[in-house]
Amino acid sequence: MPPSVIDYEAPEPPYRQIAADLIRDIQSGALAVDRRVPSESALMQTYGVARNTARHAVSYLRDEGWVYTLPQRGTFVRDRGTAE
Repeated sequence: MPPSVIDYEAPEPPYRQIAADLIRDIQSGALAVDRRVPSESALMQTYGVARNTARHAVSYLRDEGWVYTLPQRGTFVRDRGTAE
C-alpha cells in the first residue's frame, strides 16, 4: 500500500479519512471478510499520523460495524452480509 496523504484542510477529520480508505478497501474486496486490517502501527506509518488518530479510525470502524477485534489477536473485517 503506497503512503496515503491526509488532507488536513478537508472538513472530514483525519481519522475519518483513514476509515474511509479502509472502507473502500473492504468494499472492493482488497480486505476480505475475516482478514486482519492493518495494525495501528501500520496505519501510523502509512498515513503519517499519531497513534491516537490511528486508534480512533479503528474504533470508528468497529463502532460502525465494519470490523471486530479479538483480544491478543487483532482487528478483522466483519461479514456485513448482503445488506449493502
